[in-house]
Amino acid sequence: MIYTIFATSLAFFVFLIWYIMTDDAAVRRRVGLASILAVVASSLFSLYPIQETVKLGLDLKGGTAFLIQLDGTPSAGARDKAIEVIRKRVDKYGMAEPLIQPVGENRISVQIPGLTDEHKGEARAQLSKVAKLEFRLVHPDNEALLAARRAGTGTIPLEYEVLPSVSYDIKGEKVHTEIVVKRRAEMSGKYVARAFASIDEVGRPTVIIHFTDPGKEIFGPLTEANIGKRLAIVLDNEVQTAPNINSAIYDTCVISNDGGGMKKQEAEELASVLENPLETPVKLLEERGVDASLGRDSIVSGQKAVEVAIAAVALFMIAYYHFAGVIATVGLVLNLLMLFGMLAQFHFTLTLPGIAGIVLTIGMAVDANVLIYERIRDEQNLGKPLRVAAEAGFARAFSAIFDAHVTNLVPAVILVVLGSGPLQGFAITLILGIVANLFAALVVTKNSFEWLTAFDKFDRLSMFHFLKNPKIDFIKAARTLSWVTVIVLVVGLLHFATHRENLLGVDFAGGDLATITYKQKVSVEEVRGVVEKAGVHVGSIQTTSEGKLLLQTRFGEGEKAVASLVQAFPDAGFAASGLDSVGPVVGGELATRALWTLAAGLLGIMLYVAFRYEWSFSLAATIGQIHDVLVAVAVMALLGREFNMTLIGAFLTILGYSINDKIVISDRIREGWRGGEAKSFYDVVNRGLNLTLARTLMTGGTVILAVLALLVFGGRVIGDFALAMLAGILAGVFSSHFLTPWLLVRFQGVAEKQRRAEAAKLAAAAAAIQIRN
Repeated sequence: MIYTIFATSLAFFVFLIWYIMTDDAAVRRRVGLASILAVVASSLFSLYPIQETVKLGLDLKGGTAFLIQLDGTPSAGARDKAIEVIRKRVDKYGMAEPLIQPVGENRISVQIPGLTDEHKGEARAQLSKVAKLEFRLVHPDNEALLAARRAGTGTIPLEYEVLPSVSYDIKGEKVHTEIVVKRRAEMSGKYVARAFASIDEVGRPTVIIHFTDPGKEIFGPLTEANIGKRLAIVLDNEVQTAPNINSAIYDTCVISNDGGGMKKQEAEELASVLENPLETPVKLLEERGVDASLGRDSIVSGQKAVEVAIAAVALFMIAYYHFAGVIATVGLVLNLLMLFGMLAQFHFTLTLPGIAGIVLTIGMAVDANVLIYERIRDEQNLGKPLRVAAEAGFARAFSAIFDAHVTNLVPAVILVVLGSGPLQGFAITLILGIVANLFAALVVTKNSFEWLTAFDKFDRLSMFHFLKNPKIDFIKAARTLSWVTVIVLVVGLLHFATHRENLLGVDFAGGDLATITYKQKVSVEEVRGVVEKAGVHVGSIQTTSEGKLLLQTRFGEGEKAVASLVQAFPDAGFAASGLDSVGPVVGGELATRALWTLAAGLLGIMLYVAFRYEWSFSLAATIGQIHDVLVAVAVMALLGREFNMTLIGAFLTILGYSINDKIVISDRIREGWRGGEAKSFYDVVNRGLNLTLARTLMTGGTVILAVLALLVFGGRVIGDFALAMLAGILAGVFSSHFLTPWLLVRFQGVAEKQRRAEAAKLAAAAAAIQIRN
């Protein structure tokens, strides 16, 4: 199957490049169709069987829970450091989406989704290894000292000690020996900047270590002063290798077990623990399976909501654009097929924040088709035949589609590189969605029109049209309407600030973890309903493979939750077997990192928009983005909804949708300004807003349809996500057509005044020079 997937994927890339490069219309049609069929085949093969190929996260499927204990009584700083190290080990590439949080003073809960029995063993090793790395000099008379020690005729010098050493014979079997090394290490592993698995010149697995700058200053002189001697690389008091120092080494160090028997998996595990060493020894206390944190009923209702949302979007597109809507629907289906195929191929984990990325993908896909079709409509209205109108429509829509996708791609890449946890999950899905979107819009839809117009069967596309010639002064209205959002923002954000402790969920504030036994199973949804009715703020609810219920609440509410269950279900036999305090899933360091990552993403958007347009466009669009998210935050705060990881996914989606909307409008305004469509910039902006109004309502309407389906059918957890999305999208429609354009006109006016002042200064200077002459 792997070779089949590789072959079809390779065929797809070959046909796609051919499609882009060729100028022959007939060849282009056939090659485009071949690339579509190849990507369909590759995706279908990758998804077979779908139950095994698409990895679902802890919230959607569950996984394996490990409870580890740190030795002694570590400080909060040491515990947080251990959590960060463990996160990097089990989620090195940002694909696993583990759930890691402190339990009590010296324990850490680690939940990892979708582990097979083989991978469980790897996870245990990653969680329990301390990885204390040291570099120690070997005694010059090592062999003689060991021989004398074995014969009982000699002793080891006090400043040296004997450590076990691992080597491999020709068959690859481990051989345990001993080696005499200095007791005091010449350098520790804290100077390791990066470690990764590689292979040497004869194909043997090795580990390459890059040092930090302070590490280079130590390791370089150390090796230079001891050329000809042996340096032992010691990991957890066991010598991995002890090579001769042939020259000074100032940059990298290579670990390869003597005899070359290290296996690839061992090299990868070793590199991971070397790059992320645990300073505090740990002990694995327990391991157990856990069910999905959302609950099975929530997942089923969420799946139904997604199906209804896609069906509603498809029906809306077909009703409005008729046959072109059918093409758009086919493109949307292929878009989602390609997206899930890539998720399966690259073994990414799909979680609720990832689904948020898919929702944004659907919105962007609809928007791309709306942009193309509205441009085709404009060309048809000029009397052009369908073939010419389609070519011109795609050409004129390209810049807006490209810019809208790139402005989402830039922050998504930043989130993958700098972010972690749900930020990476959202970003990875969004990146794959952007790739699928561009292919669906610029290849699938375009190729469909190429076939449609090839045989002159269609001369014109019929489309429903409303708001044929609106003439609204959006800039004037913005001055009044902006006060409405100002009031909502001030009241909502003040409410959030004054009720912060009550609004932050367990994901951010921590709480109680009640371990509850039972005799008769009750569904997670029934448990959630009873506990919330009792006034308890619930975090996650999971059942374990041992027949226990794990219930997270706010601090001090765990006992109340258990009591409410005992009272509501007397025959179920609920009883608390443990009550612990748990720290937040999003700890201080992770939250700070997330904020900096989001700030970097916004900065990336600003720079790109400034590069493609102007700083006035960039600044206005960014303020509009922030406005849309803050409105959603304010609305959710006023409604008293808890802020958790689900809402983070919604806010990220709002950011992406918001900039997508504003880029499309900015593109139309720029086109009008360059084309001299009106006398003043004020009029150009208003004209651009009126021309894009139908598109904004179409795109916003289809996304709102999808969100309403999630809100009605998705259950409480998914319903909160949908509610935040609804608030953000409505805020986005307002800011795109009122707030951002008003700011743009103001900024452009300031810039124009500065240009006039500078021109006046230059003119005055030129006049002064002329007078003197």
